[in-house]
Amino acid sequence: MGTDSHTTMINGLGVLGWGVGGIEAEAAMLGQPVSMLIPDVVGFKLTGKLREGITATDLVLTVTQMLRKHGVVGKFVEFLW
Repeated sequence: MGTDSHTTMINGLGVLGWGVGGIEAEAAMLGQPVSMLIPDVVGFKLTGKLREGITATDLVLTVTQMLRKHGVVGKFVEFLW
């Protein structure tokens, strides 16, 4: 749990990072229970190879667009390959 906007980037290392506001973080540090809604998990399977000239940024922007088109907002996305 962290208050920095980049807190959730730790998720890329297999560690669950949860961003919260300052009041929630303070309450947790003072021993108060913190309740969180656990989002649904959506799987996304990656197959094949990128064509020449296609960058990782192109891939990320395309995947993000596809997920939003299918209403995948506020959910955990698990990438499979």
